[in-house]
Amino acid sequence: MRIHALAGALLLCWTTVSHAEEPKPTDLGKTPTEEAKAEAPKSPPFTFALHGFVSGSVYMQDASLGPSEGQQSLFVNSQPPKQPNADKMIFGGDVRQSRFNFSVAGPQLPAFGGATPRAVLEIDFFGGFGSGNYGDVSVTPRLRWAYAELDWGGGNRVLFGQTNDLIFTIAPASLAHIAFPFGYGSGNIGWRRPGIFGFHTLGDKKAMNLEFAWEVGRSQWADAGGIGNNTVTSTAGTNTAGGDAYGFSNGVASGIPAVEARLMLASGGDWSLFSTGHYQRIDRSGVGALPTTTGGISSDLDVIAVNAGGKAKVGPLQLAATGFAGKNLAPLVGNFLQFNPNNRGDIHAVGGWVQAGFNLTKQLSIWGYAGIERPDEAEAIASGYTKLRNVTTVGMLQYRDSVKVGGASSDYAIGFEWIHMVTRSRQYATAAGVTPVVTAATAAGNSGDLDGNQWILSGNYFF
Repeated sequence: MRIHALAGALLLCWTTVSHAEEPKPTDLGKTPTEEAKAEAPKSPPFTFALHGFVSGSVYMQDASLGPSEGQQSLFVNSQPPKQPNADKMIFGGDVRQSRFNFSVAGPQLPAFGGATPRAVLEIDFFGGFGSGNYGDVSVTPRLRWAYAELDWGGGNRVLFGQTNDLIFTIAPASLAHIAFPFGYGSGNIGWRRPGIFGFHTLGDKKAMNLEFAWEVGRSQWADAGGIGNNTVTSTAGTNTAGGDAYGFSNGVASGIPAVEARLMLASGGDWSLFSTGHYQRIDRSGVGALPTTTGGISSDLDVIAVNAGGKAKVGPLQLAATGFAGKNLAPLVGNFLQFNPNNRGDIHAVGGWVQAGFNLTKQLSIWGYAGIERPDEAEAIASGYTKLRNVTTVGMLQYRDSVKVGGASSDYAIGFEWIHMVTRSRQYATAAGVTPVVTAATAAGNSGDLDGNQWILSGNYFF
């Protein structure tokens, strides 16, 4: 019996091996090269990518800076004013600007003219602090970008979703202030909005080229509560919260989108020049009331801005500059985040900055920056602004190593920055519950230039 069982097992094994080694009918007659191609894995139909950076900063400050401390400091707070060195130095740490960019590109779409689709989602951690006694180490993610792109190649792309305004074209180089560049409050304007964006380039991007870009997006104005859900504190026509009695933003209540256009002339990575424009309308009466005019001041308000600048790289020297002029610029992060009251008119403003960087070695560089933003002082005082002007100067020493493998870049940078801010402040003495008639005379005696310093050391890994 044992011999019969062993013979049966051997016969079964031989049959299995023999069957496994039989060539498939589809393999007959193929050369080794053809067989290798048939066995090679196919390229996946989707391409996934993860980019961004992780940033850690430790800092010291000698004043209360806003909108918050650390990596979000843009100007000296005026309410309450804190003179430098009035108390101990402030020491803290910050990681909130750490950023992650996820993207996926799919196969070309014949019905869209062969365009390649791509989806991009980008977040950082400036969404606010968590609750409880440990909320400062339990920060909330914030959506930056979320858009679906169609790319036809040859320099033609269209984006549906949220990304940066075109008028925010360049930011000053920094390691500590990437998410909130210190150009805000001293020469930069522009934020983000949902909309449709188009980019069209003539010429070779590696050589001389001209880009025309356009944007049609949601009109924003103190959008505290989001789409159709703004916080309302009073009735339509008299509210100051940014929404009307039905919960609509005063921006979308205008029924007109925000529009922007940009022209950019560039020569590869050597230099570029740009010019941009922005327009939107605000209906401060809301959707629940017709536009009104009181005391010569219309409930309709226009946000208009122009911006121009450029950058260049000449050997070890890098230069960049930008400047703007416009009115009612709070929705573009202008006017130090101060929105016009409903019973006040236009507030004009100008600003600009320059920056120079010099590579001492391949890894070590030194940078200098100076910028200013200045709303019209009389108009700002008439609207009760507490911040009237800001001048920011920055020095940075950076050590950076970069490695490129297969087209991908991996950078680690350590940098020390000294940021000095001088913010002109106005305080208005009022009785409880009484809104004063604000004039230059009532503001006299409550003015002054507050200066603050931030010394910040950062380590960033870019991938």
